[in-house]
Amino acid sequence: MERLQSILQLLTRPIEFASRDAYAHLSTVKDLGPFVSRQVVQALAETVYPARVETDLLALRQLFTDYDQVRDLAERKRRLAGARAILDRLSHARERAESLAATAPPAALWNIPIQYAKGVGPKRAALFQKLGVRTVDEALWFLPWRYEDRSVVTPIGQLAPGTRATICGTVQSSDLTRTRRRHMTILDVIVEDTTGGLHCVYFNQPYLEKLLKAGTRVMMNGMVSAGRKGWTDLRMDAPQFEVLGEEAETPLHVGRIVPIYHETRGLTSRQIRVILKGLLDQYLGGLTEVLPDALRVRHRLPTIQTAIADVHFPGAPANREALDRGTTPAHRRLAFEEF
Repeated sequence: MERLQSILQLLTRPIEFASRDAYAHLSTVKDLGPFVSRQVVQALAETVYPARVETDLLALRQLFTDYDQVRDLAERKRRLAGARAILDRLSHARERAESLAATAPPAALWNIPIQYAKGVGPKRAALFQKLGVRTVDEALWFLPWRYEDRSVVTPIGQLAPGTRATICGTVQSSDLTRTRRRHMTILDVIVEDTTGGLHCVYFNQPYLEKLLKAGTRVMMNGMVSAGRKGWTDLRMDAPQFEVLGEEAETPLHVGRIVPIYHETRGLTSRQIRVILKGLLDQYLGGLTEVLPDALRVRHRLPTIQTAIADVHFPGAPANREALDRGTTPAHRRLAFEEF
């Protein structure tokens, strides 16, 4: 009903303005007929509404079919009054629908197809099925297979040869060359942050040129070594990388211990991470607690909501080794329930 609410707001403003102060502004509102007709037609084309709502929308459109050609002020006032009555009725219908939705029991998560989750859709749903995930419930139980500690991001200007580090920056250039000997390809990606630049070199992976384009925000993790010019010319050979996407998503991927999921072609761990975060925000409260409180307290097990949230996005402080071994309280709780 959110779409209906926005349509009602659009239609109400000019109609209320034309009716205000005993219709004093009636003559100043132009092209009201085409505006109302366009909004109603678009609304009916986008969404299927209950029969009563569609009947009212069509009646509203009928009132304004030839509204701008009507010269009789009394007739215009009559139509505006009828429109206000219809809008009021539609508003109350929306409020009743929202009230019923709020009091209705939530749908079982194992009955909600993953396709309808935010950011999924039919194509990604097919990819999730390859990973054995068909419903929202199965997605919430699709646990990370390992974790990366990205809680410490080293500024490029502070890197030192011989150390493994994680950096976060923006691709400034991506230069692909092909050698005559051995027909080898070398992709030299320069990543910069506010403190300096770093060469990230990939061998025989020319397809990465399309992924690591200039302007792309990335995270790199690898062993730092000295380049041709010594320690002032640092590089990483074939570092693990992840394209970070939008700024709003970045906190999911850096500055924390990050979950790494099994992937399939067309569905990356980063994309799964974003989708899982959305599912947790929307559906975490719908998980059913099956363990009695006394049992949980005796075995010091967290609630199902806490366990699922902590397995996907561990809070600070968190032990990465315990996470990888599956021995955290959250993992113990889920293992106990499966057992």
